[in-house]
Amino acid sequence: MEIHLRRAEDLDFQAVKRLIADFGLAVPTLGTGMAAAETLSFSDPRPGVRAGTVERVRGHIEFAAEVGSAVTIGILSGNLGDCGGEERLRRRSQAIESLAKVCGLARRLGVTMPLEPLNRYECDYINTLADGMRVVAEIGDPNLKLLADTFHMNMEEADVLASLKAAASVIRHVHLADTNRQAPGHGHLDVAGILEALSETGYQGYLALEVFPLPDARTAIRDGISTVRLRQPACHGIAMRPPPLLS
Repeated sequence: MEIHLRRAEDLDFQAVKRLIADFGLAVPTLGTGMAAAETLSFSDPRPGVRAGTVERVRGHIEFAAEVGSAVTIGILSGNLGDCGGEERLRRRSQAIESLAKVCGLARRLGVTMPLEPLNRYECDYINTLADGMRVVAEIGDPNLKLLADTFHMNMEEADVLASLKAAASVIRHVHLADTNRQAPGHGHLDVAGILEALSETGYQGYLALEVFPLPDARTAIRDGISTVRLRQPACHGIAMRPPPLLS
């Protein structure tokens, strides 16, 4: 089950480790997006804000090292804004530099950092898996990977299945959400095609249901799991046991 934290100290990692052991759970990723509510961002033009964002993520990384988790970077990528030309390039460079710093911290603790491309309304420079692959290549840190979120992909990718296959070598986590951000099967996402594409590329990671709890959380979990199980006849390698849980 994914854990989303504003600050690492919000939870006792020893208590989390006990729950993992007691219930046979795994924590594939720690989400960092809640920190964005405090206007933290890697792309902020103010050096102090960027430094504060790196420091905040350091806490997530240290927590992740204790529970055997990755740390996801999504909305903390921020936005470059309406600036153009040299200013936009400068701000992008500063954002990439900040991301590289947290990757370095994570590498020393053996923590993977999946970068999540977001739709254009949430981020204005890392929108597609191809955008994410360019950042991965630019930073060149072996622990920087990608998180593929089908909700964002439905908005930004010209061909969702082709994009998954093209980025297969660096995808380490998948958020499976339908086109309306509800559980798989509640919209018009090609769930079977996505599962088949992941299977064909040898994907061995988790499928997390990061969806709205509609019509309620229990139904969303039940429907999402049922849809995936029904449409994944060839996807035995994907980590579905224990089944994915609502993030």
